[in-house]
Amino acid sequence: MPEYYTNPDVISVDGYEIYFTRFSDSILGDHFTKAVSDLEQILSNFWIDESQIVEGGGGLSSITQRLRDNLYEHGWNKINIKSEQRVRDRVLSSESHEIDHYKEFDKGNIGLEIEWNNKDPFFDRDLENFRKLHQLGEISMGVIITRGESLQTALYHVFLRFLEKTQPDTVKDILAHISLSIKDQSIIKKMLEAPMEESYPTIARKIYTSKFGSTTTHMGKLHLRINRGVGNPCPLVLIGIGADSLRA
Repeated sequence: MPEYYTNPDVISVDGYEIYFTRFSDSILGDHFTKAVSDLEQILSNFWIDESQIVEGGGGLSSITQRLRDNLYEHGWNKINIKSEQRVRDRVLSSESHEIDHYKEFDKGNIGLEIEWNNKDPFFDRDLENFRKLHQLGEISMGVIITRGESLQTALYHVFLRFLEKTQPDTVKDILAHISLSIKDQSIIKKMLEAPMEESYPTIARKIYTSKFGSTTTHMGKLHLRINRGVGNPCPLVLIGIGADSLRA
């Protein structure tokens, strides 16, 4: 049985896949209504241009930056929390816990991380950080925003639409819009030798897997960690950006 669940009565934003763990929905609904209002406003005003996917196609980009800026405007700021373990006057250990977005509320504090397109082990880092800070009493819950499963599927079609619209004949034509590794350039060059109705779907799949493959951060990979208990016992809110956020 999954360790996560949905509750559309708590956060209501069309186009997002939102999951909760360990009664985080009840905690939000009962004690953090201002946080709910913040998240609903930020998510409702967020969208992604398909050109950002094609030409950005990777890590920190205009997509991530716009979402970060919206969070900063609502007071979700970066923080570095330092902790020490002491016996009498002797420091046994010390740690530094950085959170990209953190906000204090009347009933507690919430940490939030955006994992748009990192390698999926970044989820382990975030969840472990949330676990430690929850244990220390520094956060009441953690929030992770990442690509939802519907968006993960739709990204392939974004690249396919790009190819069908621009109808490139050479790798150079594609490179005018999309950065490719030398290895991918060589592979795609051979693919272009086939008729476009055959080559474009395979090229789109190749670009998609290179940019947003299964080992990157998306909701499917986050669910796997939640089901393994990573981050317990910190209550979590998992927000997946859905395919409805895309604009042509």
